[in-house]
Amino acid sequence: MSASEELRSYVERLRRRLRLVALLRGAAVLTASALVATLVLTAILNRLAFSAASLWSARGVLGLILAAGIALALAVPLWRLTRRWAARRAERAFPDFEQRLLTFTERDRAGDPFLELLAADTLRMASAASPRLVVPDAALTVFAGVAVVCLAALLWLIRFGPGYWGYGAAALWTGPPTSPLYAIRVSPGDAAVRRNGDQLVIAQPRGLQTDRVRMYVRYGDTSRWDHVAMQPQPQGSGFEFLLAGIPQDVEYYVEAGALDSPHYHLRVVDVPSVRQIRVRYHYPAWTKLADAVEEHGGDLRAVTGTQAQLEVRTDRPLRDGVLVLDDGRQIPLVPLAGGAGSADTGTPPGDTGAGSANAYRAAISIERDGAYHVAARDRGETLRISEDYFIEAGEVRPPEVAIVRPAGDYRASPIEEVTVGARAADAFGLTDFTLHYSVNGGADKTVPLLKDPGAKQASGSTLVSLETLKLVPGDVVSYYATAKDGRAESHTDIAFIQVDPFERDFSQSQQAGGGGGGFGNGQAQIAEREKEIIEETWKQAGLKSGAPEQAAEQAKFLSDVQSTLRSQSLALAGRVELRDLSIGNEAIGSFQQEMSAAAEAMSPAVQSLRGQKWSEAIAPEQKALQHLLRAQATFRQIEVAFGSMGAGSGAVNSAGRDLAGLFDLELDMQKNQYETRPDASSSPSQGTNQVDDALRKLDELAQRQDALAAQRRAGSDQTAEQRWQQEELRRQADQLRRQLEQLAQSERLARNGPSGQSAQAGQDGQDSQSGQDGQSGQSGQSTSGGRLAGASGRIGQALDELRQAEDDMRRAVDQGDDAGARRAAERLRE
Repeated sequence: MSASEELRSYVERLRRRLRLVALLRGAAVLTASALVATLVLTAILNRLAFSAASLWSARGVLGLILAAGIALALAVPLWRLTRRWAARRAERAFPDFEQRLLTFTERDRAGDPFLELLAADTLRMASAASPRLVVPDAALTVFAGVAVVCLAALLWLIRFGPGYWGYGAAALWTGPPTSPLYAIRVSPGDAAVRRNGDQLVIAQPRGLQTDRVRMYVRYGDTSRWDHVAMQPQPQGSGFEFLLAGIPQDVEYYVEAGALDSPHYHLRVVDVPSVRQIRVRYHYPAWTKLADAVEEHGGDLRAVTGTQAQLEVRTDRPLRDGVLVLDDGRQIPLVPLAGGAGSADTGTPPGDTGAGSANAYRAAISIERDGAYHVAARDRGETLRISEDYFIEAGEVRPPEVAIVRPAGDYRASPIEEVTVGARAADAFGLTDFTLHYSVNGGADKTVPLLKDPGAKQASGSTLVSLETLKLVPGDVVSYYATAKDGRAESHTDIAFIQVDPFERDFSQSQQAGGGGGGFGNGQAQIAEREKEIIEETWKQAGLKSGAPEQAAEQAKFLSDVQSTLRSQSLALAGRVELRDLSIGNEAIGSFQQEMSAAAEAMSPAVQSLRGQKWSEAIAPEQKALQHLLRAQATFRQIEVAFGSMGAGSGAVNSAGRDLAGLFDLELDMQKNQYETRPDASSSPSQGTNQVDDALRKLDELAQRQDALAAQRRAGSDQTAEQRWQQEELRRQADQLRRQLEQLAQSERLARNGPSGQSAQAGQDGQDSQSGQDGQSGQSGQSTSGGRLAGASGRIGQALDELRQAEDDMRRAVDQGDDAGARRAAERLRE
């Protein structure tokens, strides 16, 4: 290859290198210009609320910027990149060429005898002037990096840009998005209005933060635009203006800041006006109410299920009229025929009011609260011709029924006659009012109490003769009342008449005072819990609907409680048998049999509750309650016998103590099984220990009540389990109060003695001892008396707070009062 050819190859490589750097530099300038222009134009467009005119103008400016960038940064540099320009660029980079390379490029033509010599001389210099040295790689890297970064930033801004930056970039490069960032939603837009009617125009700016909203209006064919400031809505974030008495067609648009809404038109139509609305109410058949008529009606008020027939009269013929409900439904208005009612409209003969000219009828079924208005259809548009009328659907309440006598559960002797009274009321008239009672869970017996069917109020009573029913202590009569109207039935809660022994049994036990005062408390707790289970089961059986999850939870809870009571009853009966307490004592044997029978009756109740078979569970539950009450009555007979024989009757006395101990062990889980039951012969120090033990239990009760109050504060509604826990705490508080009262009475007797002299009993108890022992006994008795006096003061304070806490706990159970639960916890802590 000749020297000339090698030098030409060198110049071509240099030219390609320069072309590459020109392309990269042009790309960097072009992408950077596009990015900067996009940001600047987006900022300007945002101030102009991205209006259509500003957006198209900005896109034109962006196009000019891109065209200028392509021309100046790419086209011109590439066009001027000739062999001569490349030689000059190399000469500037390497002055050692001394114009040889430029001379060769200019004289490079055939036939020049010196060209070969010049090329050979120039090649010696070119070997040290590589094209990479003329255009360094670093420059290529910088230009390429700038182009890539700017292009990536622009693409990210268009696709994922935040807020108005991304919206503006996308609008400039890909066209306006389908959902504009800033807009004005105008209601009603294009619409038809009746002549000289009013039209409220509402403008709702979206994305704009401005308090300057104007409406421009042009009437008819005039060219002048009038503008008014729209006022903020009283309720809402938009703006409104009322166009009153519109006489002719209107063109309007809304301006909010820099943004204008599209132009809309209100077309004026001549339509009739409503002169009168006559309403006939057809009440549901079950109400047994006659139809009622309102001559000048509009607003509809009736019980749910009522059919309201509307007769609308207008001042001129109405074509294609409808009633428009607030849920969007439209009811056609049917013209009334001639004057005498027709079968197709349901018009009663002679019920045409002031004539059927321009009269139309439609019917609305009142099922819920709402509104409606009268409208006419014109060219496919619905045109309002009346104001809004309200629909009020009255709630259908079931009859009200209550037991007024006796108030709650009642305890009676076997020969007593109990009067049970009830009352009922219903707004639409009673169809049935009945008292139901059942003996020991047997079949219901009914007593009709409604004298005048259809009466809105009724009351009645019946006499339940316990002697005629041949009831014995421990039997139970459950009763409730039901009331019906034409649609619904309601009933009272279930209540009980409990048959107790004669009063002389109680008085005999009270007078004997032998230390058996607490025998029946444990068994009575089981009976009371069984009553509560029956009451809750009865309530669930009366629920016609409810959440399946709540019903399942209630079923599990009640079945668990019933199972627990069954276990306790079996345990008591089993322990009586293991200790052979029934041997030689018929009463204790009867007690064991009744507890076993109660546990046996509870078994099917547990299964029925678990399967949510509420009605099936009530009968075995009542049977279990009967056996529990009979066991309670038997226990009281044991108590009477124990009290009448005194502390010296060994067999009965020991059996009574053992049976009482079984109750304590079974029902008081906090009691140590090795504690002995204190008797009347306990020493003063033992009495003080009993006070300390009672106050300790009171402290534990306060902690449990505090925890329950906190649990109720955390939840929204009181659950059945929480009500049960609250009632259980109330019963324990009541039992602890009675225990403290007995301790206070015992301490007063021990301190004052029967004759009222302080510490005399202690001195008399030491007469048989020696003088020194007697002095020591007197000193010990005096010390014990002081401790008892201090304990008595503590008991008195605790009793006052405990009584008030019981009242608060009772309100928390009956009324669901969370504040009462908190107050009870505070009083127990005090």
